[in-house]
This record gives sequence, structure tokens and C-alpha cells, in this order.
Amino acid sequence: MTVKETCMDESDPNALTVEQALERILATADRVTGSEAAALPDALDRVLAEPVTARIDVPPARNAAMDGYALAAHAGQAGRRLRVAGVSAAGHPWDGKLAPGECIRILTGAVVPDSADAVVMQEHVTLAGEHITLAADVEAGANIRHPGEDTRAGTVILDPGRQLTPADIGLLASQGIGEVTVLRRPRVALFTTGDELVPIGQPLQPGQIHDSNRHTLRALLSRYPVDFDDLGVIADTEDAVRAALTRAGESADLILTTGGVSVGDADFVTRLLQREGEVGFWKVAMKPGRPLAFGRFGRALFLGLPGNPVSVMATFSLFVRPALLRLCGTEPAPPWTLRARLLDDLRKNPGRADFQRGILEQRDGEWVVRSTGGQGSHQLRSMSLANAYIVLSRESRGARAGEQVDVIPFQSVF
Repeated sequence: MTVKETCMDESDPNALTVEQALERILATADRVTGSEAAALPDALDRVLAEPVTARIDVPPARNAAMDGYALAAHAGQAGRRLRVAGVSAAGHPWDGKLAPGECIRILTGAVVPDSADAVVMQEHVTLAGEHITLAADVEAGANIRHPGEDTRAGTVILDPGRQLTPADIGLLASQGIGEVTVLRRPRVALFTTGDELVPIGQPLQPGQIHDSNRHTLRALLSRYPVDFDDLGVIADTEDAVRAALTRAGESADLILTTGGVSVGDADFVTRLLQREGEVGFWKVAMKPGRPLAFGRFGRALFLGLPGNPVSVMATFSLFVRPALLRLCGTEPAPPWTLRARLLDDLRKNPGRADFQRGILEQRDGEWVVRSTGGQGSHQLRSMSLANAYIVLSRESRGARAGEQVDVIPFQSVF
């Protein structure tokens, strides 16, 4: 198969590039104001509003880095025979004092007694009854963790604006911190438009389809520290859409819609935004997802996504996700892009950046990517099969099998 050259050009002088559109969105989106307390079990993925300072040294005392025997290093010559005087286990420290010629059995994490200054690993001794014989010399300080080696009391361990990870939760727990101050969750109002949309469980009549976009967006939003208000399916009338926008604009930080942003007779969303809100832009030179509306309605930012399901996911990943992260109080990082060898010929008209669905994998240490097949913006099955975008530039006319192409793994944008 070869790439068929075409003279068709999909350029639109009124459409922004992907980069320009994202720049405008991020220039407008600000982190939410207001904070609240979050208990540690509920703090994962929340964004810190204040710095967190260590309360204690961790570890709080000298402890053994491994299982072995604690001793005084001056008695740690190879061939030396020592009597085992006791045991120090984690949570059960030995409270005695070593006499000359003595050591104690010690387990990982157990407190090292003051009279010892080294730990010899158990593999480096020979045990016979109550005595050990050292196989090699032991240096002072060997295999001992010191107080504050991980964190020192009074030092800042987590900065404001940090989105808490599982490791952060463990770090807080190690300090005995059970509650942190985090930014409040941004409020997202969500609705879909279209008289053809039918809820799950209701039989389809001629011309109707199930409302998949709202469920897709609910699933995507659930991955972020946001609260969302699902307003459901809104009828294709100007009054109904106005009422939904007005309600959302009074309480939400972000309004997220699908459908109604193109140029059809029933596409009321953009018209209402133009008349009663603010329009930042409403077309982006990308495929899928050209009709993307951005602006404000009431107090809320507004992002109106296209109605086709693949376009919804593409525009969410490239524009909604960075906006959400900014609202949440974190700085969105650019998508992770890698180069991969293309296994199929891909067609494309110039004029729009194309984000085709692909399956990325490694073969013999090399990244390769193949198309999922049909690339229509209505083909949600292709999105389900894919794990990456194959990115073709605005000027590109396609790519041939064997060429290196830019690929964005889904894990970096969803």
C-alpha cells in the first residue's frame, strides 16, 4: 500500500494551532482559591495548599540497616570470637550495655545500643552456640542508619502546589501527620446536548444513539481531584441550553460540554457563548476535534467539546487535562513524546495536525507503532483499541511504513 497524494487542503485561516489554543487556555486558567483539611486516607492526588514541615527525625534513633550482630568496632577484628549477650528487634530494643568480648543479635530496623558502633551482617560471621566468629574486620559505623538520615525535624518535606503521591502519603505517615491542608477541589459542571441522545437502558428509536460522551467524561474526570456536577442531557433548544449554562456558570469553576459547538442550526452553545459570555476561540486546526469552543460563561471557564466521541477524548487529553491541572494548582507538563517506527502507511491531508489512534509496543528493543485502522471521529472502538496517538504535523501529507513518527502514549495525557 502506498500513500495517495492529494491536493486537498484542510487549512482554516480562523483556526488556531494546537499550541496556540493551549497557550490561550493556560493563560486564562488560574488555580482555584480556598483550602480545606484532608485526612491522610483521603489526601492522595490532592494538592497541598501549605508547606509541610517534618515533626520528628526519621529515623528517630540509630538502627540496623540489615540483620546481623551489633558490636563495638574496636573489637571487630577478623577471627575475633564474641559472646551473643542478647537480641534487639524492631520495636523491642535491647536495654543492656555491651561488656568487652560481647555483641548482640540485631534485626533490620532495630535500635543499636549506645555501647555498639557497628553492625556486621550475619553472612559475615560463623555462629556456634552463644558465640560468633568474625570472618572479616568490621569498620566503625558499618550498616548503621543514623537519626534524621531520611528527614530532619523542622525541615520542609513537601512544598505547596505538590500533588500528593503514594510515596508522599507514606512520608506524611512516617511523621505521624494524619491531616494536611489542601486546595479545595475545582468544581466542574458537565452536560451533553443533542435530541438524539438516549440514556443507557432505554431502547433506541430511529435516529437515536446512546449518550456515551457523558460517561466517557465522567470516567476521565474521576481521575482528577475535582468535584463535578452532571447536569445530564440537555435538549437542543436555546432556552434549555441557556438554563444549563446559567446554572453552571453560577457555581462551577469549569463548564464542560459536548456537542452544540459547530455551525449547525441546532448548535446553540457557541451562539449563547458569543452573546451572553466570552469567546476565546472556537476552532482548532486539529483532527479529530476542530470545533472546540473556549471562553467564559458567568464565573466559570468554558470548554465546549465536539460531539463525536473520539473528538471528545482527543480534545480532553490535549486541552481539558492541562486546564484541570492548572485549576487544581499544579503545573501541567507537556505530553511525553517518543519516536517509533511506523508499521503502516498513513494518509492525511495538510492543514490540520492529525492525532491518529495507534498501538504502541516494543519489539526487540525498538518502539514500533501501528494504526488501529479506521480513523473516523465517530469510531470509538478504535480509541478503545489504541494506547497512543500517532502525531502527524499540520503540513504533513501522511507517513509511510518504516518511517519514524512522533507518538504520544495515552498514559501521559489521560
